[in-house]
This record gives sequence, structure tokens and C-alpha cells, in this order.
Amino acid sequence: MRRKPIVAFVILVVLVIGAGIYTEYYMAQQQAPVQLRVFAAASLTHVIQDNSTLHAFEQQNNVKILFNVGGSDTLYQQIYSGSPADVFMAADSSWLQKLNQNGLLHNDQYWNFTSNILVIIVPPDNPGNITSLLDLTKPGVKIAVTAWTVPVGKYTNITLTKIDKTWGAPASPKYKGPQWEKYRERVVANVITYETNVEQVVGKVLTDTVDAGVAYASDATFLGQSKLQYLSIPPDVNVQANYGIGVLNESTHYDLAMKYVNFWISQDGQALLAKYGFGSTLPITTTSTGNAVLQLQMTREENWQTPVLTCAERRR
Repeated sequence: MRRKPIVAFVILVVLVIGAGIYTEYYMAQQQAPVQLRVFAAASLTHVIQDNSTLHAFEQQNNVKILFNVGGSDTLYQQIYSGSPADVFMAADSSWLQKLNQNGLLHNDQYWNFTSNILVIIVPPDNPGNITSLLDLTKPGVKIAVTAWTVPVGKYTNITLTKIDKTWGAPASPKYKGPQWEKYRERVVANVITYETNVEQVVGKVLTDTVDAGVAYASDATFLGQSKLQYLSIPPDVNVQANYGIGVLNESTHYDLAMKYVNFWISQDGQALLAKYGFGSTLPITTTSTGNAVLQLQMTREENWQTPVLTCAERRR
């Protein structure tokens, strides 16, 4: 007769334990997602917000990614000034180097995770009849670029200077004729707007506000010829943009931030970047002090002494 109370008690204990386990499981499932703050260059907007990839990462890691997108120089200033951030993705790895020099990167580490090159973009109907780089010097042509302090603007300035010092320099073995002389000066004279990031340049072209703009190959790839036409810039005067990524010292979610970084370095991340028109990863080595040093497989930008901006250019 005593067995029934004992059995009932055992069943009750099992039910209580089971309910507790279920409650813990349910509470874990309902736990609010962790917020991961990612500061990213504007040119990465479309690839980092790829719906399927973003959704999968957030679901698998119970995280909500908060993007702050803009010019790399502006984002650097925000981080340097104390804005909370977990991951920084810049269109110019020198901004990661600067953060590292200021002791703001976790473990003194950052990575080159992709690259890009410049192209000239024009509206589909090409109202300015831009069919060559020389057409950018025609009187009355309206051009949009970014400010020279923004990575794509910096690269634009370098490219214009390269053309001046090679194709437009009579003493250069690559001289192409008098039509290329003072090329930078004549192109800059046609610039009507200096935007704060490359997405704004694309917007000016899409709305026919300008006849041409300088942007990245990834912008042309994403939008396609139905929305944009583009002209290639030859490699000898083009500039390779090297994108850097790193985790900030102040991140309170280091493991999760590193998981996000590792995705972009992985084969899946690289494949997604390639789909959106970005290039491949470049090698990186480490100094004896543990500081990351980028090994850029390109002409060093420092070898091209870009001219000091005129007052008129600064005002623009």
C-alpha cells in the first residue's frame, strides 16, 4: 500500500525537475539578443547587410548587429572620441593602423580582409557622353567625388596625380601627349561636389545630378548596367584600396566580435565579398613587438606626392 505514495512522489519529483529544465531552456531561448556595434565604411553597406547572411549570423549567435555606416575617416574620429564600438571595418587599413598606434585595438591586431579599385561611374543614359578618362576634362562636365580625406577621395586624388606624373609628364617614359598635361587640374575644375562618402557620390550619379563620379568597382557591380555604366581605370594609374577590420579594446563582447571578424576572413565571407564586387585578401605579418603590419602588394601611396589642396578645393 505504501508503494503508491512513493511512486506518486517520484513522479512529482520528475515533473518538478522537468519543469525546471524546461523553464531554464525557455528562458534561455527568450533571452534578449546581445547588441554588437559595427562601424563600417559606406562602400560596404550592401554586402554587410546581405539579408540571408546577416539574418543567419544574428540567429545563430543570438545577436543584433547595429551598423554605423559612413566615411572611414569620420568613423575613426567617432571611435577615437569615445563612441562605443565593437568592430571597425575601414576602406583604408591605415585607419586601423592609427587606432592601433593609439592603443585602441584589441591585442594590437587587425586584418586586411578585402580590396577594391576605382572606376568612373556615369548614369545609364550617359548625358555627358563620357566614354574615356579624357572626357572628364571637357568644359561643362559635372563631376562628383568624395572629400580627399575619405578613402575613395584619397585614392581619387592619387590616381589624378599619377596621371599627371606619367601620362601628362613629357619627361616620363609613359607620356601620352599634351592632351594629358595638367590633367588633375582640369578634372578638379569640373568637380561640383565633394561628398562625405562614396554612397553619396553614387546617389548623385543615379539622380543625374552629375555627369560622372569616381566610385569603387563594387558599387558598379552591385547596381549593374541597368542603373549605372562605368569606365575602367587602367592598373598603372589606378589605386588598390585595402580594407581593414579589427576589434576595439573597449568591446564588451570580444568573443562575439571576433566571430564576426572571422566570418569575413573565412571562405564564406570572401565568397560573399566577391559576389558584391570586392577583391581578395592580402597577406599580413607581425612585428617583433606584436604590432600588425600590412604587406601591400601595390605601389606605395607615399611615393606619389599628392598636391596640397588649394583654398577653393578645401571649400568644396
